[in-house]
Amino acid sequence: MIAVCSALAAAQMAPAGAAAGGTGHTVTMTQTQHGTWTETGDQDFCTGELISPTITGNSVMHVTYFPGGDEAWGTFTTEGRGSFVQPSTGLLFSGRVTVWGNFNVNNKNSNNTFTATFTLSAVDSSGVTHLEVGHEVAHVAFNAANPGAPVVSFDKMSVTCS
Repeated sequence: MIAVCSALAAAQMAPAGAAAGGTGHTVTMTQTQHGTWTETGDQDFCTGELISPTITGNSVMHVTYFPGGDEAWGTFTTEGRGSFVQPSTGLLFSGRVTVWGNFNVNNKNSNNTFTATFTLSAVDSSGVTHLEVGHEVAHVAFNAANPGAPVVSFDKMSVTCS
């Protein structure tokens, strides 16, 4: 599901044309989306099985930049309810998914940060509740001295399955 939300966010951050005007001011764009979509090819973090989650949620993306300049900032938040059927058990997992990310770029440095959180549960025929809870934080930063090599880069994922 994290891949689903991050793919949505990446699609939202596609470059947009500059607004008319001089270069001494910033332009800010905000985009919102609401809806339901189903993804294929995702992976259940607890079993490794392929799943096709359905997500119903909202997404907001902001981008600010100088037209004709070299500075831009952006952020997005996607949140909603997700569900999928676990193939090996037939259990229907459902719960909350939240994804946030940002980017900043200028002529001296750039960085990107991403976080994702999900809490999903399913109840089996014996009444036992099964949980899949996860959190991910990823960050990468570059500087002008060597813009092709990150000066900081990490991706930390934590998942609890019970």
